[in-house]
Amino acid sequence: MSILFIPARRTIYLALGTISNLLRLPSSKVHILCYHSISSDGWDFSVSKKEFEKQMKYLSLQYEFVSLSEVAAHVRGKKTISNPAVAITFDDGYKNVLSVVPIMRKLKISPTMFVITHRGKENTSELQTKRDFLSVADLKTLLKNGWEIGSHTRTHPDMAQLNKKQIQDEVQGSKKELQHALKTQVSSIAFPKGKYNKFVLKSAKDAGYKMCLTMNDGIIDEHSDLLQLPRIGVDGTHSFSEFKVLSSALVVQLRQLLKKKNS
Repeated sequence: MSILFIPARRTIYLALGTISNLLRLPSSKVHILCYHSISSDGWDFSVSKKEFEKQMKYLSLQYEFVSLSEVAAHVRGKKTISNPAVAITFDDGYKNVLSVVPIMRKLKISPTMFVITHRGKENTSELQTKRDFLSVADLKTLLKNGWEIGSHTRTHPDMAQLNKKQIQDEVQGSKKELQHALKTQVSSIAFPKGKYNKFVLKSAKDAGYKMCLTMNDGIIDEHSDLLQLPRIGVDGTHSFSEFKVLSSALVVQLRQLLKKKNS
């Protein structure tokens, strides 16, 4: 559920987006979007396939699509991204995301899928759903189609509520399990619901992750911290008009303010 009631949020976002455009306020040259489920089932975190395709086609006219690896290279100063760019990510690893593989291939998008690794032990109270997950074979199919795979911990807990041993198990264990199953290096992790603390960040760094993805709204540039990269969440409650202004300067600032107030 949104941090604002949906009708009020919609009005405020559209107004702030309009003001940002009129004043030509600078927005992030590079931003990362976060999705979950691709379905018309009415769950807040589901975006219908039709709406998702509409969003991707809109982005293709406004931005350059980049992978998370390219974002990391940009932050390290090893890749110049001159045009406005966007990276696409998915959290949890739901099987219904396979339905958009063709559109991603057609638009030459290389997304990152963050997956939960300890199947059957998922924290369903945190997930708030019991949807089918991608199999190892499915993940290998995504890799063959140019996707990147990252960790979303072992069980999708509230990371900020765990003790140190539990945090290390979630962070280190998921990396080992993915690398063993997929026979590839896993260099990124997305924290469930964007929750983390200093020890979570330390554990991720010690485990060898090069990128940590949050749900903090914010700009990405050469000075960004790769262990706290911000993302913008997109879900089924967003109208297409809202979607078009989610990365505008004033909307991002509002979301940052509200999340800090509610943290």
